[in-house]
Amino acid sequence: MTFGPFSAEEAPAALAGLLDRFGSDTAVTIGVVPSLLTIAQAADVLGCSRRHVARLVDTGALSADFHGLHRRVLRSHVLDLAKQQAEVVTTVLDGLADLTRREGLYDPF
Repeated sequence: MTFGPFSAEEAPAALAGLLDRFGSDTAVTIGVVPSLLTIAQAADVLGCSRRHVARLVDTGALSADFHGLHRRVLRSHVLDLAKQQAEVVTTVLDGLADLTRREGLYDPF
């Protein structure tokens, strides 16, 4: 999985890859993502709940600054965390696939 931001030269290939991956009938929205994100926006990027992002901030796993009474997180930090999470998921799933192959539990199509 590739995370943005993408330059103007990279964007068409990234969009084409996204459509190839999810199919031509997939709806895609393109929008501007500010450099400072709210907790809700960070949750959307990470694909989790706002409460989970708030816990990540509270535990220090994700740094945030207060702007008034509201916390804001840097988009770059959220994207870094998303990349780390994707790497962990890939490692775990690859290990699970290897285990099922070794134990004879994997049936190829």
